Amino acid sequence: MSKIDGKIIIITGGTQGVGESCAVLAAEKGAAGIVVCGRNEEKGNMGAEKITSLGTKGIYIKVDLVNENDCRNLVKKCDDIFGRVDGLVNAAADAHRGTVEETTVKFWDYQFAVNVRAPFILTQESVRVMIRERIAGSIVNILSAAGYCGAENLCSYSSTKGALKTLTKNNARALRKHKIRVNGINLGWTDTPNENLYQIAQG
Repeated sequence: MSKIDGKIIIITGGTQGVGESCAVLAAEKGAAGIVVCGRNEEKGNMGAEKITSLGTKGIYIKVDLVNENDCRNLVKKCDDIFGRVDGLVNAAADAHRGTVEETTVKFWDYQFAVNVRAPFILTQESVRVMIRERIAGSIVNILSAAGYCGAENLCSYSSTKGALKTLTKNNARALRKHKIRVNGINLGWTDTPNENLYQIAQG
């Protein structure tokens, strides 16, 4: 048996790139249900169908991670459908570029909302369900080597990943009393469709 046999997992960014790979692997490993989210309904429905074709119930929920209510509603809908949350993977992230000179306060706030605040809210709501159901759950945050410094055009992005790394460590310590594990996967450069577009734009 896989460690995720029969589990219910929420995966943000689960319609493309790293998140999609996580969702497919979880389905292949026997998860009972996977909830993916995103703003693109066509991609989201295709992703849910792919998960379902692998024998796992796939659910797509349209979510804008900048919106606090959308984040909270994502976990609520998972709870309404499945009655539990066993795992959360915070894989969604905005990776648009900007140097310290170019980055506006508006963009800084937007990127922090997507990359840090959304994982915080989703963790908060998921943990409430896990504690209620006495689930020894697991939360995984997708970090980045950029969180240690980052390229010169990743000013805001690097800062968000540094913040998410600290949040991960804090939550891991705080939630151990509930037997909820919080881990971060510190990725290096990853060849995803979106990253390919950024690379092309940079020449």
